[in-house]
Order: sequence, then structure tokens, then C-alpha cells
Amino acid sequence: MATQYSDTYDVVVAGSGVGGLSAAITAAERGARVLVLEKLDKLGGVTALSSGVLWPGPNPLSESLGFEDTVEEAQAYMNTISRGLAKENLKLGYLATSREAIHYFTEKIGVELQVIRGVPDYYYPSVQGSKVEGRFLESKPFPGKRLGKWADKVLTSPYGPSFSYVTGTEWAASQTGQGNIVECLQRHVQEDERCGGAGLSAALVYAALQRNVEFRTSTALADLIVEGGRVAGVLVEPVTSSSGGTATTNGTANGNGNHEKAVRLQARQGVIMAMGGYDWRKDLMQAFDGLKDSSTMVPPTITGDHIVMASKVGAIPIPARLPGQSPIFVGYRVPGEVIFGHPSSRLLLAGAPHSIIVNRQGRRFANDGFYPHVVEQVTRYGSQMTHMPHWPAWLVFDQSMLDKYGLAPTYPGQPLPEGLAIQADSIKELAERTGIDPAGLSETVERYNGFCETATDPDFGRGTFPWSALMVGDYRLKNPNMAELTRAPFYAIQLVHVSLGAGTAGLQTDEHGRVLTVLGTPIPGLFAAGNSTAWQDWGGGYSSGVAGMRGMMYGYRAALHMTADGSPKL
Repeated sequence: MATQYSDTYDVVVAGSGVGGLSAAITAAERGARVLVLEKLDKLGGVTALSSGVLWPGPNPLSESLGFEDTVEEAQAYMNTISRGLAKENLKLGYLATSREAIHYFTEKIGVELQVIRGVPDYYYPSVQGSKVEGRFLESKPFPGKRLGKWADKVLTSPYGPSFSYVTGTEWAASQTGQGNIVECLQRHVQEDERCGGAGLSAALVYAALQRNVEFRTSTALADLIVEGGRVAGVLVEPVTSSSGGTATTNGTANGNGNHEKAVRLQARQGVIMAMGGYDWRKDLMQAFDGLKDSSTMVPPTITGDHIVMASKVGAIPIPARLPGQSPIFVGYRVPGEVIFGHPSSRLLLAGAPHSIIVNRQGRRFANDGFYPHVVEQVTRYGSQMTHMPHWPAWLVFDQSMLDKYGLAPTYPGQPLPEGLAIQADSIKELAERTGIDPAGLSETVERYNGFCETATDPDFGRGTFPWSALMVGDYRLKNPNMAELTRAPFYAIQLVHVSLGAGTAGLQTDEHGRVLTVLGTPIPGLFAAGNSTAWQDWGGGYSSGVAGMRGMMYGYRAALHMTADGSPKL
């Protein structure tokens, strides 16, 4: 007996981040009737909470400004970062498809992007093929008023206006004394000019609305419907969700709910899953990332539904980024702050002057002026594989850091939220209160302060990466990432693992975004994009802008394949 559908679409997209919106726009531009489902009550997904950066490698926008770059140089950079773990055909296709997608969305769709000026590659100049500028793109400030009645339906960051109302170019300029970030922030907020990920999300939602894409917020993709051996539709159900609270469904993605209010929708040309990662599934975080306890900055709607549903039609998630830098970062919990209805955490971009990061022995163990090195080391097991020698870890700093630079959610000169840090009048007392080895911490601080006199770090090379010097350093110092810890009181915060929606594992896909079975064959009618997919093209590497670019390019490619001739596609 044929399935009875409440409505028929050509393409159904689950998720409204950059991957889902790029797919929806491309399919609609080619004449498809498109529906986007979003579990949260607002559009934009994790993209709207992010920096919104794109890393396409060589691209027409940078070339128009005179930046010289080649595919060979970008490929050399990717080869080093991927550590040999990338899938060859996808790695080779990343740069070509990224370039094609950037051209399509700027020239055909009208999304206004710009080069982030003054920002180098993460690993410049130490990695072959890295560039000092020109590889990072972002949305131009997008006026919220252009969205009309949809303006309040597109997410901006609940972590503060600086996340949604400052461009990367403005931040970089302010970090070198060439601009006033406060004035930029005030201007954008007053005009509701959205920047970063919020700006990119707003621009993509606007483009989708212009092409008659339909949206259903507070709606979950609860299950896939298979007919004739292909994914032919979806079961969707309402969600009790709020961008300020939790999200629950009447049923569940594993099929154990009653689905009393669920409806069936036909998807003639296919379904695209672009639902983010699995941050709120503690069992999956432990299984894929080896973490029993972690925190996240993403909405509680990011629950790995794509993994559950795709597994029922023959797909399995693969951990495509181990070994290598984990996409799970470090940060700290903020007592008393509630975001998305839950106690909040904040990401730490290590490297502020007057601060160091130490292990329980009180020893530095990484270039703590460059967060990727810290992340690598805190997730590394010891030689006997029985423990992580550098975890737990602590951020240790003095009053000068607070006064000069602040620590989110507080601004420079403001006191920290009560309970955030342990405080003491001496380094020895601080160690005793935290459980850090007092002798080790005292020796480490004394040694580090000696390095600050010459502005060099012979132990770990702190301050040698221009990216980190720019993003978290102080240009007025000889070494932007180094200054001594001498001014009491002293503080310590125990770090936690913090995820941002980009998990280690994801669904295996081909160059068209088709979800593959464990045997490597496409599942007819099922596609994926964004953080729902495994990072097979970047293997074990990570850089800002890659997650967003992968979302855009695979959403674009999936939609092209699905709508090639208007008929159902494998």
C-alpha cells in the first residue's frame, strides 16, 4: 500500500545552517519546490552562532583584490593539515568545488561576501603553501530589516552582541590599532547590521525566501520514509523548542515515540540531512570523541538525529578526523549564566598575555599561545594509554590580564562571575587551592616570566604563529602573546572540553553529497551536508572556515545532483 502524504515537495532539507540553506537555495533556483525543517524556533543553526568564516582556498574575490594564490599551494597546505588521512578524490575536489560554489552564490544568487583583510592562515608561515592573507571570506554586514517579518526568526548569538555584530575584518583591524571595535559594534547593533555567522545566515535565509523556499521552524525530522528501495519522504513532527530553552518532540528519531502529531511529506528528488553534529548526545560524544564529560555552546537541538536515521537505511558514521587535531576545543563553564535553557560554557582561544595553561603538575605542556596545540595535547594519551597526562588542565592568569583584556562574558576591568575562578594572593597559595603541584607551578611561572623579559619562548615557541598573535595577542608588546604573571591576585580556572557542533564523526558521503552505506554504495534519495558529514576531504586537520565552506559546497553539490533533470536521483 502506497504511503499517504500530507504534502509533496521536490526536496526536503533538515537543518537551516549554511549546508541546509545552500542546498535549499540551489535546488529552488533550479525550479524545485523546497522545504527546510528546523528543530529550533529560529533559523540559522550552528552557523548563526559561529564566526561565519569560509576557507575556499584560491577564490575569485581574493583574486580581484590582487592576492596571488594557486591550487598547488593550497593543496600543499591541505596535505600537511590533513596528515595523510583525507580521501583522495574528495580532497582534490574540495578546492575546485569551493571555488565554483563561491562564484555561484556571489554572482548567481547575490550573496555578498568579502575577504577578511589582514588574517593569515592558521599555520602561516610554518606550513608549506600557507598564505599571509586572502584565504578567509565572510559575509558583508547584512541589514536585518531586509528580512522584514522574518528578521526575528533568524538567530543571532545569545553569547553577546560581539559574536553577531562585528566583522572579522573589523576585529583584525582593531587588534592592530587600526580601528575601534566598540564603535563598530555600536554602529552595527544600532542598525541591526548582522555580521559573522549571523550575517551569513541572514543573507542565505533572505536568498531562500526570494526563491520561495518554505520553512518550518520548531519542526523535527523524525524519520525517513523508504519506498521502492529509496528514501522517498520524511516523517516530521512538531517540537516544543525555544532559542532560550530546551527542545522536546512528541516522538523521537529512533521511532519509539507515538508520533500522534507527526505528518508524512513526500520528497520526490531526495532528502538532505544538514542537522549539525551530536553535541547533546553524551553517549555519542563518548563513543566518537572519547569524552565522558564535555560541554557545548550549541542549541540542545543538536542531538545526532542524522546518525540515528541514516543508520536505519544502511549508513554508519565514520570518525574521519582521528588522529589529528580534535574538533572538540577547550573552554570553561560560567556559573550562573544560562543559555538555551542550560548552564553555559565559553570557548577559550588561548594566548592572551599574562596567562598560561598548565597540567596537574603545574607544567606548561604546549604552545599555549596557539589553541590548536593545546587541543592536541589535552586529548593525547600517555605512553601506557591509561590516562591523559595533560588533563585536567588549568588556565592560570593574573589581575593584569583581567584589567587589560577581560575574560568572556566579562569585559576588561570587570570582575569575573562568582565561582568562575579560584583566586589567591600568591602562586603557591593558588596551587594549593586548586590541587595543582605548588612547586611545579611556582617553577613554571618563574621560568615563563623570565622568558617574557626577552619575549621569546624556547620551550614551546609561544607567539610564533601570526594568526594567534593577531586574534588574541596585544600588538603593543614585543611578543603579542607574552607578558609576565606578577600582579596579584592570581587566578586559575579548570578547563573543560567544549564542542561547537563539529564532531569527530559524521556520515560518509561522495563528491555529490550522497550518503553511502557501509559498503560504499549510495543510499538512493539520501544526501548530507555540513557537520552531519565526515571530514573525509580534510582528514585529520582543522581550520576556521573549513566547516562553513564544506557546508556550502556540499549543500550546493547535492542540490545540483538532485535536480539535474527533475527526476528522482540516486
